[in-house]
Amino acid sequence: MRIRVLPAATAVAFSLLTGCSPDEGAADRGSGAAAVEPSAGNGPPAADVRALTRGVEAYVTAYFGNDAPTALGMMSERCRGVLVHEAEHAGKRGEEAYAAAVEEIAEEHGPRKATDVTVDEVSGDRARVSYRVGGLPEFGQEGQPWSREDGTWKYDAC
Repeated sequence: MRIRVLPAATAVAFSLLTGCSPDEGAADRGSGAAAVEPSAGNGPPAADVRALTRGVEAYVTAYFGNDAPTALGMMSERCRGVLVHEAEHAGKRGEEAYAAAVEEIAEEHGPRKATDVTVDEVSGDRARVSYRVGGLPEFGQEGQPWSREDGTWKYDAC
């Protein structure tokens, strides 16, 4: 059995994608992309569902597609601050460490897409989203936090 220790930057990037909480229930959901379209008066507004679904899909595609600048741009300001702080404690520059980690993840797992995207709740500029990452159940998420900044939904699970 080969045990591999992840470099600090990879551990930071993995924890940022996974929100530091493994999702054991993600593998139980079906496959295929499916955004929840709320009925009138129930659930989050349809515009938020569409925007969050697009955001999750774009973030996962960038993350697993070795597009660190796009993935970083989709992170909340708070998460970018956490990333920089964690990287600096590992003796690296935040953006460079994140780019190296994303490159390693992309090489290891290849391009992936978000599937089964479900907007669990929206409250003002905060939301919770659940989804799977195609072929990688260990990256699935339940209730992952997202926040709206300047009108755009950003990954906020740090």
